[in-house]
Amino acid sequence: MQDNTLDFYNTNAVQYAADGLIANPKLSGFLAKCKTGGHILEMGTGSGVDARAIIDAGFQLDATDGSTELAAIASQLIGQPVRQMMFDELDAHETYDGIYACAALTHAPRNQLGAIIQKIHAALKPGGVVWASFKVGGGEGMNDLGRFYNYLPLSDLLDIWQNNASWSQLTIDKWQGSAYDKKLTEWAAVVAVR
Repeated sequence: MQDNTLDFYNTNAVQYAADGLIANPKLSGFLAKCKTGGHILEMGTGSGVDARAIIDAGFQLDATDGSTELAAIASQLIGQPVRQMMFDELDAHETYDGIYACAALTHAPRNQLGAIIQKIHAALKPGGVVWASFKVGGGEGMNDLGRFYNYLPLSDLLDIWQNNASWSQLTIDKWQGSAYDKKLTEWAAVVAVR
């Protein structure tokens, strides 16, 4: 993740966390695919709202975020530590039943995403599921708020996931929605099973 993106989240952590008070409606579909009560890694915990929902659904959660400020806020909300971790620092082998990355990996530069996908694959147990959402588009760069985004076309998103790990299942779900910036956005989520 770019330093200026981390600076945005560290500087605006309180406002950002206050903006997202409702869990992602797509979360329940991901959790239904995971082993009941299993071990979940959340990459990009943000405010902790989705993390709280994962814990409340009976899962063991390893919550992580690149922003130290957001990690501290989320820790208070979920009542357990949120580990400060950059995406490329993931170092686990067949540890997780599920990995959840809501609007997080969309901040990873395109030239780093393949290596991160390989780390995600290695961290999943056989049969484990990853759910990762991205803003769809055609380039990389900063948005109006100074955050870096990797806007991938759907075909490139599918290719990069297929070419960097061997998945038993791989699908893409797409929808229209918005986020912190309140702009209508085309979103896509990769749902892959090791």
